[in-house]
Amino acid sequence: ARPRTRPRTWPLAVVVACALAWSSSGATVAGPSDSGIKGAIDTILTDARLDGAAASVVVADAATGETLYQRDGSDRLMPASNTKLPTSAAAMAVLGPDYRYRTDALATGTRRGSVLRGDLYLRGTGDPTALAADYDALARQVAASGIRRVTGRLVADDTRFDTQRLGRSWAADDESSYYSAPISALTVAPDTDYDAGSVIVEASPGAEPGAEPTLRLTPRTDYVDLDVRATTVPAGRPRTLTVEREHGSNTVVVTGEIPVGAAPAKEWVSVWEPTGYAAAVFADALNSHGVRVTGPV
Repeated sequence: ARPRTRPRTWPLAVVVACALAWSSSGATVAGPSDSGIKGAIDTILTDARLDGAAASVVVADAATGETLYQRDGSDRLMPASNTKLPTSAAAMAVLGPDYRYRTDALATGTRRGSVLRGDLYLRGTGDPTALAADYDALARQVAASGIRRVTGRLVADDTRFDTQRLGRSWAADDESSYYSAPISALTVAPDTDYDAGSVIVEASPGAEPGAEPTLRLTPRTDYVDLDVRATTVPAGRPRTLTVEREHGSNTVVVTGEIPVGAAPAKEWVSVWEPTGYAAAVFADALNSHGVRVTGPV
């Protein structure tokens, strides 16, 4: 598993059954849970590693709804990744297992030979798995159609979603973290873990102490600027690199030290305005396939 910074302030919520039941009482309920569930969960929740954490647990029988175990079940907690369970269930129920997201390249205007006299549109529907390779494949299709020049603009259409990019309760100091990436109907994931709306910043030490570390972005894009303030230090020194994006911008600041000979350090960083990020990646792909857009993005 790759080392990545996790949220520092989210309380713990434990899901121990497929069905969740809520009760107005915060007391522990005994009964059928005495067969072993209660003791097992109590042991987990008294682990010293959870000191200072908040836990809320309800175990219910999926068939009858009977509460088998409860501990602070009515507390209000930040659900964190557990939200993926009801979200996935809702998506499966509403969209179905055969649903596919569409990301389209569309055009307005007229076509004359290899010239499109109009605008080229990139329209997204919220695909969270779109990679730079997918935008490259789409650009290849545009080129294969015979278009070599677009006289108008490249327009990114993200109107399938609203304009609220961040959750109302998301912590401001998590803004540059991959798990706090802004939401959009058009975005890019840097890897097949599908951390949509983020880039991977990889830092390698320089050849000698005092040298600037070598940085690499995945995917490669000029949409993100790197401000390198870090330095390479002698072998054996601790690695103290910090990689954070400045608030409201796409300037990623790299500070701290990395020792000579150390393994590359990787950090997943969210991108500000994911629609523009997707458009920039697509524009680069068009250019690499010989399609020139003369207007702005």
